[in-house]
Amino acid sequence: MHPLKRLNRVKKVIVVILNWNGGELTRRCLESLRQSDYANIECVVVDNGSTDHSPDDILAAFPETGMIRNATNLGFAEGCIQGMVWGGKRGADYFLMLNNDTRVDPAMVSRMVAAAAEHQDRAAIIPKIYWEHDPSRIWFAVGSANLWTGVFTNTAYNYVDDGRFDSRREMEFAVGCCVLMPKEIVEKVGGFDSSFFAYMEDVDWSLRCRGAGFTIVFCPAAKLWHAVSATGKRKPARIRYLMTRNHLWVMRRHASVAQLTCFLFLLPLRSMLRIAKCVLARDGESIKAEFQGVKDGLLKAGAPASSAGKLEHR
Repeated sequence: MHPLKRLNRVKKVIVVILNWNGGELTRRCLESLRQSDYANIECVVVDNGSTDHSPDDILAAFPETGMIRNATNLGFAEGCIQGMVWGGKRGADYFLMLNNDTRVDPAMVSRMVAAAAEHQDRAAIIPKIYWEHDPSRIWFAVGSANLWTGVFTNTAYNYVDDGRFDSRREMEFAVGCCVLMPKEIVEKVGGFDSSFFAYMEDVDWSLRCRGAGFTIVFCPAAKLWHAVSATGKRKPARIRYLMTRNHLWVMRRHASVAQLTCFLFLLPLRSMLRIAKCVLARDGESIKAEFQGVKDGLLKAGAPASSAGKLEHR
C-alpha cells in the first residue's frame, strides 16, 4: 500500500451485537447504524441460540450484516469474543461492543474513533448513554470503582443532562452496553472473560485494561440511547447468582489483600440486605441463588487473569 493511501485510510470499525430472541430491537439498532456518518463500519450479529425466527428476519432486512449462529446461549461475554474473532479476520482496527437494545446517534461512531485517535489508540472510549424512554436523563456516563468496598458506581445514573457531564474525562470502568476497543488494547488485554457468562465482565475487563497501562475515556460528544432490555427480568434468580458470584470474582482477581479483607468484612451485611429484599418480594429462588453465588464466588474461580478473554484461545 502506498504510504499516502495508508495515512488516508479510514480505519475499520467492527460492531459486535448479540441477539437472543430480540429481532425487533436488533433490527432497530442496525437501522440506526446504517445512518452513521462513519465511512467504514461492518456489523456482525452473534445469535445466542434464539428459539424464534429473529436471525433470519435480521439477515433479510440487513443482508450486509455478518451472522454467527450458536446452538445454545453461550453468554454475553463469549458471544462478544466470537464477534471479535470474526472482526479480527476482517481487518478490524476498532471493536465496538454494542447492546442490541440501543440506538446510536449518526455521529457517535466517528466521534468515538476520533477520541481514540487523540489518545493514540491507547484508550477505550465510552459515549454518553441516555435512557430511551426519557432522553433528558442519563443512563451511564462515568464509572467509578472502589476496591475497598467493592462498590462500582455509575456516577451519572438517572441525572438530568444539565451539562455537568459534558467534559471528556478518564474513568475507572466501562459499561459493556457500548464500548469502543482499539485493536492495540484488544491484542494486549483480550476481550471479556467468558467464564463470567454475563454481568460484571465489563468491570473485570476495565480493570484489566487499566492494569495493562491503558485508559478508559468518557466522550460526551458521542451519544447513545438505551432501551434497557427486560431480558434479565425473566430470570431474576439466575441474574442474582451471576451478579453475586462475578462480583466476588472481580474482587478476588483485582483487589489487594487489604482491600479484599475490607470487602469480605462487609460481605455478610451486603448479602443479608439482598436476602431481605428477596424475602419481601417472596422470591425464594433468588435467596438460594444469593447463597450459591457467595459460595461459588469464594470457592470457585473464573479463567486465570493471564488468559481471560484472549482471542487467540478461541
